[in-house]
Amino acid sequence: MNEMDIQEITKKIKELPTPDFIVQRIIDIANDPESDINDLHNMIVQSPALTAKILRLSNSAYYALPKRVTKLTQAINLLGFKTVRNLALSIFTVENYFSQDIPFFNTQHFWVHLISTGVASELLAKYLNSPDKEEAFMCGVLHDLSKVVMAHIMPDVFEMVIKVAQHEKISFFQAENILSTYSHQQIGKKLFENWNMSDLVIETATYHDNPLESSNEEAKKLLYIVNVANITTNLYFYGYSGCFDIPEVDLKVWNFLGLNYNKYASYFEEFKDTINRSPEFTNMKEVFNDMEVTSDGSV
Repeated sequence: MNEMDIQEITKKIKELPTPDFIVQRIIDIANDPESDINDLHNMIVQSPALTAKILRLSNSAYYALPKRVTKLTQAINLLGFKTVRNLALSIFTVENYFSQDIPFFNTQHFWVHLISTGVASELLAKYLNSPDKEEAFMCGVLHDLSKVVMAHIMPDVFEMVIKVAQHEKISFFQAENILSTYSHQQIGKKLFENWNMSDLVIETATYHDNPLESSNEEAKKLLYIVNVANITTNLYFYGYSGCFDIPEVDLKVWNFLGLNYNKYASYFEEFKDTINRSPEFTNMKEVFNDMEVTSDGSV
């Protein structure tokens, strides 16, 4: 691919939706240790629709809260700033990148892959006693978003990659390498740089399929967690992400995270159970379409 093509792709990426002012401020507030609950609450309530959707997802079985949440302050207190941030980002992603169908590619299945990788990443972080479980969720949800971007800005290439992957029974990443195309990981890097996202998000988007090539030591553990979570999701939801191989975790990644067969088997079973009881996440678009939102954000 020549420099002119890359410049055109970069231009198209910059024209794509970025988190609006409210979502961007939610991200900033959640990442600021000096902010308080009023800062976050006052920003979110500026959008009654976003408030209602956060409340709806807060009551998902995934969070298993002790009682139904009816007020935003309750949701923030019970879930924490970064989890609420993750919900706002997930809502933004669904509404801005999954509003159009893609020929020959099931976008509902692909959303299941993304949100399930977020769930799998957060769960694995818990298993490994990592303090970054909320970051793991966010990076997991966003890791493959660039495939949708590729489908919109490079539809012919995207279709070819999918067809090669399916025909050869290989991963999307391997098919890209065969075709020597500009990859979804390169697109992801540019996309999240344009969103001004954290280095963790950019690193996992750039190297989740080839984590050993990353030289970022600070992001290493989280990158490896997302890599394993992505593989786990591809095992459970075969083909949903455009991957048609039977993936394996690299031994170096496995050993670095301290995984063993029993720990992984237990993790995999809990992951499947968690996904099966979280329909609000996996069917997020349909859930939102069924909602009636009042002016104060209640449903």
